[in-house]
Amino acid sequence: MSGIYPGVALLVSVWYTREEQQLRFAFIQTAQVFILATGGIVNYGLNHLDHAGGLRGWQWMFLVQGLITIVFAIATYWWIVDFPENSQSSFRFLSEEETARAVARIQRDRGDVDATPFKLSVVLKELKDPKIYGFAVLFFLQNIVSTALSYFTPIILQGGMGFGSDQAILLSQPPYYYAAIPALISSFIGDKYRIRGPIITANCLCLCVGFAMLGFPSQVAVRYIGVFFATGAYISNWAALNSYQANNITGQWHRAVTAATVTAFNGLGGVAGSFIVRQNEAPHYLTAIWISLGSQILSIAIVGVFSIYFYYANKQQKRGLRKIERTEGFRYTL
Repeated sequence: MSGIYPGVALLVSVWYTREEQQLRFAFIQTAQVFILATGGIVNYGLNHLDHAGGLRGWQWMFLVQGLITIVFAIATYWWIVDFPENSQSSFRFLSEEETARAVARIQRDRGDVDATPFKLSVVLKELKDPKIYGFAVLFFLQNIVSTALSYFTPIILQGGMGFGSDQAILLSQPPYYYAAIPALISSFIGDKYRIRGPIITANCLCLCVGFAMLGFPSQVAVRYIGVFFATGAYISNWAALNSYQANNITGQWHRAVTAATVTAFNGLGGVAGSFIVRQNEAPHYLTAIWISLGSQILSIAIVGVFSIYFYYANKQQKRGLRKIERTEGFRYTL
């Protein structure tokens, strides 16, 4: 499981030009949350098959969803595409002429189609880039709020807002369907104007508003709307963060190392996020609220530091004083 998302993110980043990536990441994220939301509703139904056919409800969940996963896994062996330079070898995908056209557009954008042979020294050299750790911390902070919301929203709805267990399960799903709207709109704007940092900052501010609405008021309706705001913002930021890191690095091994590093930190954020929602703090869960607010403020600060650095690096590149990312003509995406 840990290799799926970074693998998909790596494929998107090598196939599309930098101004095309955020919307593609948003499509992936939207599909993921639609499946997550629909899966929650399906699990609600499967749980009501308890003792049907001699199986418990949780066994029906594992059986049905496991079977679907196996079928898709087998199909993916032929369905998944190779890197652009090898795409003519993929099953019924591109011709050699189309492959050459795909390679040419990537080469014009950032000049990193050809990968150098694998060497441990190359990988270790890429790990010296401090940007990788800045991106990794952003993913860590992002997954703190992602985990807190995605796994504990039913608990918050039940223990914090007074809904029954069945109501809490069903009411947890609509915010994910809503999240497709801000994710796609913000990503379209980000690609159209080729901006990343301002989109991430706007999403962080929306997350702060959502968590404030979730944690501080006493009205249930206001708090539930806060769940929508927060969910829409963090789903949108997955696409924005992925395109932010992918737009500002070059080289296939650099991308692979960055993808692995941010995935590791992302996982650590999930571990941290699983501890911040404490049931004895119901109904407002202030530890989770304050940690989530703080994480987004810190994210804005990190993006601000990146933006200043990228801005001055681009000015130097424009004056011919430096080469960015060892690539002629390359400039950072702010």
